[in-house]
Amino acid sequence: MGRADQPWRRVADQRALAVLLVRHGRTSFNAEHRFCGGRSDPPLDEQGREQAAALAQRFSGEVERVWCSPQQRARQTAAGLAAGLGTPVVVPSLRELDQGLFEGHDFQPILTEHAEFFRAWKRDPTDVEIPGGGESMGALARRVSGGMTEILAQLGDDWRGRVIAVVCHQMAQAAFVCHALERPLRDWPQFQLRNATANLLSWDRERWSLVGRNL
Repeated sequence: MGRADQPWRRVADQRALAVLLVRHGRTSFNAEHRFCGGRSDPPLDEQGREQAAALAQRFSGEVERVWCSPQQRARQTAAGLAAGLGTPVVVPSLRELDQGLFEGHDFQPILTEHAEFFRAWKRDPTDVEIPGGGESMGALARRVSGGMTEILAQLGDDWRGRVIAVVCHQMAQAAFVCHALERPLRDWPQFQLRNATANLLSWDRERWSLVGRNL
């Protein structure tokens, strides 16, 4: 596929803003199937660093500006994408879902112990807060959407035909995609990403569109 045929380039050629919404590379928490939310800050593991390097190579010369979550797994992934462009801009509201008392725990025991919570979450996570002071998906969607609005404000009038990257997290990016497409938040699993891949969104000042998944 030539450069002009890349989906983000087609978006830019139509004078819209192409946003690569990137999930960070792998961490030990991901590898060990542990909850890794807004209170957890593990670095990329060896495979994650390799994934981030491959991501940077894949989008080399394509991305013009980079923003990221303040968590180090996102910052480390963003650094490669931003090589030659300056330091990625940190947006605090892009951090991952606050997973309360689930943070750092193995998936399976939590899924069993809190089965009733997860049944409610699956029905509609909009207002279901994670135990231990965690967030709901609705709160997450509002927070991340505020961060994206901040990024658009930083671009100002200089957004048409641009390709940018926003590096954050699984739940954060999925919540934003649902919000941007006006989909119910229970649909978030449809927008899941593998580590160090991206969902591609297009923004034309009137609306957001989903152009590509797991790029």
